[in-house]
Amino acid sequence: MYSIGEISKLTGITAFTLRYYEKIGILPKPGRQDGMRRYDDQELQFIRFIHGLKQTGMSLESIAAFTKDGCILTLNDQDVDISGSLQDRISMLARHIDQLEQQIKHLETVKEIAQEKSRFYSNMLKEQAFKKVQSNVNH
Repeated sequence: MYSIGEISKLTGITAFTLRYYEKIGILPKPGRQDGMRRYDDQELQFIRFIHGLKQTGMSLESIAAFTKDGCILTLNDQDVDISGSLQDRISMLARHIDQLEQQIKHLETVKEIAQEKSRFYSNMLKEQAFKKVQSNVNH
């Protein structure tokens, strides 16, 4: 079992953010021991997954919709029919992947432009150096 501080260190998510995610329903409220939040390995894995979604640009609103049924692994262990939830999550992830692909294409274009400018400036620098050498030779 992990404390909120340990989860924060393991995931890179602040304790404040973890509490906020609980408050808005993205994370289920963890169990408590001696009045302190305690997280198990499945909850740690779920938090890391949520953090990954957030890092890829998924909105908190979409993450909340994605996680409305909680951790699928926990539900699956309870022999609950999760086919509807699984289908919803597959659809949401497909849309998110499409958005990521568009972002990647855009970033590739921006990268190409930056590389082109870098080459242009490098050539200008070489030309200036050549002109200096030529100028010194002619004097």
